[in-house]
Amino acid sequence: MKNSSLALVVALCSPLAYAFDANIVSITDSRFGAVANDNIDDSAQIQAAINYAVSNNKSVYIPAGTFNVSKTLDITQLKGNHNSRIKIFGEKRELSTLETSSDISLIKVAHGVELHDLSLRQSAGYAQGKAIDIPFASYQSNFSKLNISGFDKGIYGKWIIWSRFEDLFIANVNVGIELHGNGQAPAYWNLEPGGWFNNVNVFDNVYVEKSDTGLKLAAMGSNITNSTVQNSRVGVEIYGPAEHYTWNNQISNFYAEGVQTVFKVKNSRSLDINGVFAQGGKSSSRATAVIDAENGGVITIKGMTGQDWWTHSAILKNTYLNGHVVAIGGTASLDANSTYSNGQSKQTAAIALPANSSWVALPDSVSIAGNSTYRVTISGLRDGYEPVLEEYTIFNWNGVSRYGKISHKSGNGRVKFKVESGKIFAQLAYNGGGGLAGGKVTVEKLH
Repeated sequence: MKNSSLALVVALCSPLAYAFDANIVSITDSRFGAVANDNIDDSAQIQAAINYAVSNNKSVYIPAGTFNVSKTLDITQLKGNHNSRIKIFGEKRELSTLETSSDISLIKVAHGVELHDLSLRQSAGYAQGKAIDIPFASYQSNFSKLNISGFDKGIYGKWIIWSRFEDLFIANVNVGIELHGNGQAPAYWNLEPGGWFNNVNVFDNVYVEKSDTGLKLAAMGSNITNSTVQNSRVGVEIYGPAEHYTWNNQISNFYAEGVQTVFKVKNSRSLDINGVFAQGGKSSSRATAVIDAENGGVITIKGMTGQDWWTHSAILKNTYLNGHVVAIGGTASLDANSTYSNGQSKQTAAIALPANSSWVALPDSVSIAGNSTYRVTISGLRDGYEPVLEEYTIFNWNGVSRYGKISHKSGNGRVKFKVESGKIFAQLAYNGGGGLAGGKVTVEKLH
C-alpha cells in the first residue's frame, strides 16, 4: 500500500502528471495521436486536440519532442475570436517544439489565450511566415517562456490590449514582435481621432537578435522593460500614421548592442526612456543613431550610458528631446522645428528692457560659442500686470544670426533677439509704457 501511494505521488510530480489532470489534454493522447520526433506532419492531430480543448474548456499540453506542422494551428477555428480562450503549454521551451518549413502562421490566436514553455521553429532556412499570428484583437492574453526562430515575423498582431509578452527569446527573424493597427479600419474602443492602437501592453524580458527590427509597435500606454536587442538594424520602433499619434509609452532598463538605430519614433506625443545601455560600433564603422524621431513630440530620456562610436546621438525632425544621449563621437542632427535639451549647458541672468525699443546686450555671464543652437527664454517680466514669457530658438553661425535663423516658439512676440559678434541682444518690440524689468533670461545650449 505504501509503495502504491509513493508511485502515485511520483507520478503526480512528474511531467506525466498532466495525463492525470482532467482539465488538460495532451496532443499525444490516443484520441488525437500526435507523435514526437517521427518527422511526420502532426497538423491534423494537434488541431483536433485544440478543437477538443476549446469545446470542453480544457488546456492543451505539448510533451517533450519535436512535432512537425504544415498547416496553421488555428485556436479560433471552432468558436471564433471571442470564445477560444485556452492555454497551450509545453514541458519546457527547450524541450517541446513545434516546427514548420511551410510559409504559414504557425499558431493563430485571439482573446484570452495563453502560450507558454514552447519552441516555435521555422526550418526552411530563410525567414518566412509567422510564429504567432493575432489577426483580430487579443484581450488579456499572455505569451511567455517561448523560443521563436527563423520566421519573417515572430509575433504579429493587431489591436492587442492588456496583454503580456514575457521571457521571450526571438532570433533570426525580420521583425521580432510587430503589433500594427491598420489605420484604415479603426478600433472601435479608441476614438482618438479614429484610433487603432495596441494599448496598455507589457513587454518584459524580451530578447531579440539578428533581426531587421526588434520590436515594432503602434502602441499607447505600453511598457518595454528589462529587454535586449542585438545585431539588428532597429531596436525599438514606435510609430503611428500622420493622423494618429501614439503617446504615453515607456522604455526602461533596455540594452542594445550591434544595433544601428536603437529607438526609431514617428508620430508620437510622448515617450519616456529610462535606463539604457547603448553600444555603438568601431570608430571606422559607427552605428547610426541612438534616437531617430520624426514628429516625435516630447521624448524624455534619463539614466543613459553607452560606449563605442556613433554617427549621430539623435536625428530629430519636429521633435523635442529632453535628456542626455550618450553617443561617443555622435553629433545631433536637428531640423528647425526640433530642440535637444541635454541639461548640460544652461545659463541664467537678470534682464531689464527699456521702453524705447533699443537693443540691449544680455549680461556677460550669458555667452554663446561655436556653430550651435540655443534656446533663449525670458521669464518674470511684467507688462503692466501681465507676465511676459517669451521663448526662441537661436541658430548661431559664426557669431551672427543673420546667417542662421531665430525661431519664435511661444509668447506674444514682445521681446526679440539677435546675435552680433558672438553676443545675444534683446529688444522690447514696441514703444511706450515703462519698459520691462525684474525678469530673468535663460540660455540653454541644445546642440
